[in-house]
Amino acid sequence: MLSNNRASLSTYALFTLAAIGLSTAGCSGTAAPMLGQSLTRFPEDAFPLPADNQASPERIELGRLLFFDPILSQNRRVACGSCHLPERALADSRHLGAALAQEQGGVLPRSTPTIFNVRFQHSQFWDGRADSLETLALMPVENVLEMGSSREQAVRDVAAVPEYVRRFRTAYNTEVDEHALRRALASFLRSVTANAAPVDRYLAGNEPALSSEATEGFELYFGKARCSRCHYLPLFAGTEGPSFVNTEFRITGVPERGQAALTRDLGRGGVSGLPESDAQEFRHAFKAPTLRNIDKTAPYMHNGAFDTLEQVIDFYDRGPEARGYTVPNLDFVLQPGPLGLSSEEKRKLLVFLREGLSDLSQLPGVPASVPSGLQPGGSPPAIE
Repeated sequence: MLSNNRASLSTYALFTLAAIGLSTAGCSGTAAPMLGQSLTRFPEDAFPLPADNQASPERIELGRLLFFDPILSQNRRVACGSCHLPERALADSRHLGAALAQEQGGVLPRSTPTIFNVRFQHSQFWDGRADSLETLALMPVENVLEMGSSREQAVRDVAAVPEYVRRFRTAYNTEVDEHALRRALASFLRSVTANAAPVDRYLAGNEPALSSEATEGFELYFGKARCSRCHYLPLFAGTEGPSFVNTEFRITGVPERGQAALTRDLGRGGVSGLPESDAQEFRHAFKAPTLRNIDKTAPYMHNGAFDTLEQVIDFYDRGPEARGYTVPNLDFVLQPGPLGLSSEEKRKLLVFLREGLSDLSQLPGVPASVPSGLQPGGSPPAIE
């Protein structure tokens, strides 16, 4: 397990490997104690499926059909898959999501994140306002900008389709109701994973899975570039091991797109119902998302502030103050100041992000047809 390359890992990397339970015997000959989950395997047991929504092929397929069926929208033209496009790694390549429920068009307040690995996040949406995939499932349906319908209408519309009635009876032994509709969509979402990337093979002991430059980029990710202090291994997202019980929100000073000013979006701090102390603490804080398939999900940040990964790395390398504004309560990871990455180090970090974290092996396809008879996938927005 990393036996030939451990000697080149930074001190921080070695400390982190030991802290979450990966043996470092290649350095000293003595294995570190296993303290919990390991970097060499995905911690699926830390994210148990709900007791009433265990996975089955019937449930996943039912959820896939619903995901790509415009029947859930008021205008019958918008499916979940209208904004989470398979050809865009389940994002949409837009700076801000499209307001497809509105005849006059327009945009959503934030960008469309990929759904890859949402199973391994305890908080959903950029601001974490949903605490489970079942909670998330019908929120876009009710949003007047996204799908413009209601939970009650969605249930009625789906229940009016004989094939859906049959599929719900088979998958959940129930008639179509809100609870079953939520579970079906959530079951599909949990199946969309990206955990067979080159870095996963590398961590499992297959060192040639990463090129030499990607390996050097991985060391930078762990060390000088500080990426792993917000996007933790093995998830490469903001849920930290070894317990994996909390998905974190970070204040990194993302600017308004095209402006030298802090984003006006309050992020987590704007979620209704938070205690006042939390609302203040999390002003302009956003979920640290998965970096898996990051090369395929541009533009970046909650508001599409950056068009390329090069721009993202440059932003974190220089820090927000280099853009001419200050950030109240800036995350502690960024407080030490600029990273000081050389152009060659930035290039190697990019190699790792692009080569090491890409995996489309579980990419779902758009069904040839959906039970409603509507256009599968609905009417996706034009790519910017």
